Formats: sequence, C-alpha cells, structure tokens
Amino acid sequence: MASIQRKIIHGRPYYYLVESRRVNGRPRPVVLQYLGSADSLLQRLQHQQLTPTRARLSHFGGVAALYDLAQQLQLVELIDQHAPKRRQGPSLGQYLLVAAINRCLEPTSKLQMPAWLRSTPLPRWLGATPQQFSAQRFWDNMELLGEKPIAAISEALTQRLLERFHLEVSSLVFDCTNFDTFIDTENPSQLPQRGHAKSKRSDLRIVGLALLVSIDFHVPLLWKVYPGNQHDSVTFVQILEELTQRYQALARDCQSITLVFDKGNNSARNQEILDGSGFHFVGSLVPTHFADLLALPVEKFQPLKDPRLKPTRALRLTRKVWEQERTLLLTFSPELQRKQIRGIQQHLTKKRRALEELQAKLRRSQKPGAKGKGYSQESLWKQVQKICSGQHIAKILRVAVSKVRGQLQLRYRTEVSAFTRIKEQHLGKRILFTDQHSWSNEQIVLAYRSQSQVEDAFADMKDPHFLSWEPMFHWTDSKIRIHAFYCVLALILGSLLQRRAAQNGLPLSMQGLFKVLSGIQEVTNVFPPAGKLDSPGRPHLKTTLTEMDSTQQALFRLFALDRYRNP
Repeated sequence: MASIQRKIIHGRPYYYLVESRRVNGRPRPVVLQYLGSADSLLQRLQHQQLTPTRARLSHFGGVAALYDLAQQLQLVELIDQHAPKRRQGPSLGQYLLVAAINRCLEPTSKLQMPAWLRSTPLPRWLGATPQQFSAQRFWDNMELLGEKPIAAISEALTQRLLERFHLEVSSLVFDCTNFDTFIDTENPSQLPQRGHAKSKRSDLRIVGLALLVSIDFHVPLLWKVYPGNQHDSVTFVQILEELTQRYQALARDCQSITLVFDKGNNSARNQEILDGSGFHFVGSLVPTHFADLLALPVEKFQPLKDPRLKPTRALRLTRKVWEQERTLLLTFSPELQRKQIRGIQQHLTKKRRALEELQAKLRRSQKPGAKGKGYSQESLWKQVQKICSGQHIAKILRVAVSKVRGQLQLRYRTEVSAFTRIKEQHLGKRILFTDQHSWSNEQIVLAYRSQSQVEDAFADMKDPHFLSWEPMFHWTDSKIRIHAFYCVLALILGSLLQRRAAQNGLPLSMQGLFKVLSGIQEVTNVFPPAGKLDSPGRPHLKTTLTEMDSTQQALFRLFALDRYRNP
C-alpha cells in the first residue's frame, strides 16, 4: 500500500509518494512520485486540472508504420553491413531510412529535412538530432555509397523480401519510365539526356528508371537507373543479364518464372537472351507488323470464360516469331476499341483546327503588302506533316498542298472509309505472344494485364503528395543514382504496407493508405514544472494521440503502433 513520506532537504520539508517493497529480501521504501512541498502540494490539489502551457503536434501513424516495417526488414543493419562507416553520427542506413520515409509521406528537399524531422518521432527512435540530417551531412555521408554497394544492398534486400514476405514470383512484370529534370544542357552528367519524355516535354533532359516488380502489390525486386536517351529494349537486355544470374535465388520456391513485358522491349537479340535464361515470358507484338492477323474478322474470336475478362474475345494460333515457334493470342476488347475511337476523334478535332489555322495564316501571308517571309511549298508541307503526326492520323486526314496561278493552296478532307477500316481492323486489338504453350487463353491475358502493377508503381512515384520522385535537386550522376535508390526503398516500404493492409481486409490505394495513416498524429502537452506555478524546473510532458476514425483504428491495431507511443 502506498503512503506519503516527509523528507527534510536543506532544512525544508518535501513529500513523496512511496510504497514498501522487498529489495534483496528486505523491505525498502520505493519512491513512486515526487509530490513537492506542502505549499505546492496544496496548490496542486486546489488546481487539479492544470492547463498545459503549450502543445506539440507530431506526425505519428505513417512514420511509425514505415519505421516498424524497416525494423522487421532490418533495413538499417542490412545497408550498414554493405556500406559501413566509422561510428560517428547516424549510419548510412539511418540516413537512407529517413530519406525513404520522407519520400513516402512528405517529399521534401534535403535542406528542409531537419525541419521535417522535428515534426516526427524519428529523432527519438534513432537516438539522433534533426541537425545531424542536414543536407551537407547527408551528402557528405552519401559520398561513401557507390554503385557497387548500392547493387549489393539491392540484391541482399531482394533476397530478404523473398524470405520474409513470401512474395509471389511465378510472374514478374518489367517496364520502364522516365522523369523530367531541369539540369542545364551543358552539364556533363551522363544519366540526364534528352529523349522520348513520358511528359511530352522535349525541352528537358530526362532520367530513365526500369523496374521489375512482383504481381502482388508491385514490390520492386530489381531496378536500374539509366540514361534518358537509351531505348527500352537496350535496358531490357541489361536487366535480363542480371536476372539470369539471379535465377536460382528467385526460382527457389516456384517451378518456373514468367516475365511479362510490353512490345517496346522486343528485339531479336533480347528474345535470344530470354530463350537461354530459363525464364518463360508473355509479351506483345507491334500489331502493324502483322497486317494479315489484324485483317482476321472479329467473328472468329472466342469469348474468354473468366468473368474478369468479359467482354474480351480471343483467337489462338501458332506462328514463328524470330525463328522460334510461339503461341500467339489475338485479343479484341470493345472497351479498348471505344477508348481508342474517342482518342482518335479528339486528336482529329485538334488536327482539323490546326489545319484551319494554317489555312488562315497561308491566306494572310499571300495578300498584297503582307509582312514576313511567307511560306514556300516545302515549308508549308513540313508544317502539314507536323500537324498530321500521330498514329492513324495521316491515313484519315488527306491533305494536299498545291500551287494554282502562283498561289499556294492547302486543302484537306477526312477519309471516312479509312477511319472505318482502321476501326474494324486495328482498334481494340492486341497481339500477345508467349512460350507458355500449355497456358489457357485466360491465363495468358491475365498475365499480360498484370502490367498494370508496374504502371501503378510508376504512377505512385509520380504522385506529387506521397511517394514522389520529385523534387530532385541533383545534377551529378552519383547523387541521381542515390536519389533513385531511396525512392525505390520508399516504394518497397509503401508496397509492403499496402499489401499487408489488403491481406487483412483493408484494400486501400497507396495514396489512400498514407493519407489515413498521416491523420494519426501525436500530441505532446507541455505542463508547468512541479512545485509553484512560476518556479523554474523541467516541464511535465504528457502525450496522447489525435482522435481516430474506424479505418485509422483498424490500421493502428494491425500495425501494432501502440508500441511506439511516447510513455
């Protein structure tokens, strides 16, 4: 039973709440709480509901869930094992973990990293101060991390993911994307180059990123950053060579692995390497290279039985592709055809408007007294070709440039018959090919459609709020490579969190998951020091969490986040 005990210190009485306990077999008074002097104790009794002097708000839910997942992976230890440094300040693993969590929840520059860290419990858990994660210290430490350690860490991490999370690797999906940079043209870096930008920004240098992901929640198992002007098929060769070396580790728990990729990765050389790698594959072919197949009437196609694939129809046949016998599957999707028709119609509207404007400019340029250089027949035709670029447009829009009585004329018309022929023979159709000859039509189509997993991963990385590649304020190859590394680490952590939530009945998008978790915040109320109200001393802190809705409560229990609350 507890009791109040009086002690005289420097001639003044102070009171303690004590309890008698046995220590080493003997009864001893153990102090439970310091109560203060008689005056302060009376004052506290008269003002039981003390008002905090201030409160601090910290991001908790998302930070704690990601940090806990990194602990399960032993991510910091794995990185430090392959990239050790002397024990002074945070380790490389801790720097990269902080960068990855920041990318997931609130992507910011390294200059803003200390300010962000102050709004999280991470310094408390890592035993470090926010100032230790300044931009200068971060990049000073990253100088120790070269290409070889990054490759070794990535390979070891993939092995750990397979061992601890039992990812589905019977099918793996590969694709490439690129990201804009604002790096000056004269910068000597090799990774940022001008190429075919996904954003359509031809004026910017871009950096390419290739990902090989699992079909369940796009967990990256292999990645590569490459020059922006490198073709996807060249990158695919490099990935294939590395995959072939890792085949035994990947295929340990399954009979075979099937790679899924799109037509942009096709080449005779790639197919030769793939055939000798041990991997099976499902890919697609460029439809226009097989005009005879496109001409086959849709009436010959058979409905697919899987409800997920309705109303798609398919026609199966066998043909030699790059000197090897392959199973080909022609598919027709009315939904895809409808979207493609709408897209072409929108393009046609824009092209006609552009041609009308060009006609008006041509007329003005040929009026007496018109200023400017005017058009030649050659320059006018170049403008026409630029306007009529795009798939199928040149076949539908017929444009003629002629010279009548010394005046240039521009005429155009829409070939309705050509548009109808394109609708019937091209739109809505895909040509898939595979070496999985025993697979059903449904298995082949579902495998190819799993490409949506890697497309979702790229979409997540281009989201401006969560898991974003941007901002990237780097202009050297080494820093760009490290930036890509912690962005991929962020995608791994986010994908695993999303996977676990879905497996437990909480199917959320990546953005939805982070938004819900970010709503769980830690509130630290700061109370006056014990004793007299205005007396100096250490303030009393009391933490609690913000009110949670049902989804937040479910995630809080699922990830067992109560373990990380400040006692």
